[in-house]
Amino acid sequence: MAGLLLTAGLLYSCQEEFDLDEVPPTEEDALFSTERDASTDNIVHFTATGEGFIKTWNLGNGQTGKGETITGSYPDAGTYTVTLTVYNGGGSASHTETITIAEDDPTLLDKPLFNALTGGPDAQDGKTWVIDSASAGHFGVGPNPPSGQGKVPEWYAAGALEKSGGGMYDDEYIFTLAGYGFEMQTSGNVYVNAEHTSDFSGAVESDVGDYTAPYTAPDNLQWQITETEGENPILSITQGGFLGYYTGVNTYEIVSITEDVMELRFLDAANDGLSWYIRLIRAGYDPTQGGGGGGEEPEVTYPSFPLTFEETGVTYLWGDFGGTAGSVIANPDPSGINTSDSVAQLVKSAGAETWAGTNIQMESPINFGGNPVLSVKVWSPRAGVPILLKLEDSSSKPSESDPPTIFAEVTATTTVANTWEVLTFDYSTYADFDMANTYDAISVFYDFGTAGADEIAYIDDIQLASGESQPLTLADLTGGGTKAWRLKPAAGAFGVGPTPGSDEWYPGFDVDISGDRPCLFNDLFIFQDGGVYEYDAQGDIFGEAYMGVENEGCQDEANLSGTDAEAWMSGSHSFTFNPASGGDPATITVTGTGAFIVLPKAYNGGEYNNSDNPPPPATDGSVTYTVLDYTSGASEELSLTIDVTGDGSIFWSFVLIPNS
Repeated sequence: MAGLLLTAGLLYSCQEEFDLDEVPPTEEDALFSTERDASTDNIVHFTATGEGFIKTWNLGNGQTGKGETITGSYPDAGTYTVTLTVYNGGGSASHTETITIAEDDPTLLDKPLFNALTGGPDAQDGKTWVIDSASAGHFGVGPNPPSGQGKVPEWYAAGALEKSGGGMYDDEYIFTLAGYGFEMQTSGNVYVNAEHTSDFSGAVESDVGDYTAPYTAPDNLQWQITETEGENPILSITQGGFLGYYTGVNTYEIVSITEDVMELRFLDAANDGLSWYIRLIRAGYDPTQGGGGGGEEPEVTYPSFPLTFEETGVTYLWGDFGGTAGSVIANPDPSGINTSDSVAQLVKSAGAETWAGTNIQMESPINFGGNPVLSVKVWSPRAGVPILLKLEDSSSKPSESDPPTIFAEVTATTTVANTWEVLTFDYSTYADFDMANTYDAISVFYDFGTAGADEIAYIDDIQLASGESQPLTLADLTGGGTKAWRLKPAAGAFGVGPTPGSDEWYPGFDVDISGDRPCLFNDLFIFQDGGVYEYDAQGDIFGEAYMGVENEGCQDEANLSGTDAEAWMSGSHSFTFNPASGGDPATITVTGTGAFIVLPKAYNGGEYNNSDNPPPPATDGSVTYTVLDYTSGASEELSLTIDVTGDGSIFWSFVLIPNS
């Protein structure tokens, strides 16, 4: 039987200074330092001390990772072999050291996340998980990186029992805390993506799509969880093991987890434009009954979903109807869904009436701009729940005890339980809807129905639905005169990866670096009719070594004055625009010494390096950017990419929005 394969590229992550130097690294470049944690010698901090574009770690305890630093947890005494491998354009090199852990520290295993996964130290036989096959949405696929709809299978979600006979519904996955043990019981076969049948012998086409393959997992498999601040935890299974649906990977992002339900997102080794999703439940748990020992979500940090219209607080509450009044809260408990951003919380007390509601006062009025659709991110404890969204004008509210005038109300219904999903509310369906009106308040009502237990729902990320993608025109780019663009302050707006639009290597999926680099995200890229292009750094830049600056990071733009990189300061250049034609995408070319969009060092077929001779930038050079996508309307966006290898293997990509 063919062995299970993990594409090496999925392990890679860019460091800040991307270098296409063809000279391979040496072992000296892979040296690292170690430091024991102040709280216990069983936690060790590792830091790479050499140079290298990509750094990957194997900590000898089943834990792997990537980046400049990593922290290893060693609850059991013993000797462990730690290896750091560094990569650049010329090859790779590794350095290995051993560390000794003198004593056991069982407290390192007693973590809420570990306990939710394994049942904790008292569950000697571990916890068994199975696919939640009887619930709609237990398996599906969406884009990678995820769109504004969030980490949900927006392209396809399987119905209840839709994949019966495929090979994954009868599989069991047993996680044990002791020794990080993992057992995969396949009942003799597994469910395999059609692009990965070569990894198995005897794979046959399934009646429910894709392939079923005979497979018995190896013994002595292990699991490992890597936690990074601000990101979802990553669950890894050792080679030969996987969960649910085989796509060539064995690493899973834990989107959410409770004692009884676990939502996972994972990639596809054959198509990095896909995000796959599965929902697992504890064996024996019936999600249709509610309660049933569902438990609270452990205290795990999950990414936030900031409201597009920032809240100034709850101005007034009404429509309580016997439940606990809705509120806008920060760090909602007990769900642990959202730990940094405020959300609207809706609560129903046991035995209370059906509906609970809250009002959210918007900092800026909503102006639909010709697209009468709102999207709202919802976390619901049950599927099939009606949610009513009412648009209001608080100036029409006569007194504290009276509700405001309702201009329009639309209902949408949840389709999945215990996970974020995006619902759309189309107000063009509301009689006499006046699109010219603006609204500064939204009331949300949630129909809890006849549920007898306490329940909590969350509302977040209220925004105008995106416009439709369309070909970019010169008028779109210049606004018919002069138009300034800037980086979108959101995840996915700036990064590098193996395909156009990917930020897989840096900064990583769903990582928003706008707060770390305000001097980059305030830059203006201005296009004028007549082919004039202007770059305005707004007085500051993000300096890097290739520019010849002493210190990297945000700094005064004047630091480039008098250096070889002076041409990268604010200035005027020229541009040409070629519209899409005959299947070829549109392109934007900027020309002039130091002309660039977003990232100075990236040019077609390469990147500037501080060892270049002559030093950058090229005199009267031109850089061409390919238009990936353009979205018009209220949520106007322009996505660009540039191939810095010339062979289609490495791309920097950017998402711009109008400065206005």
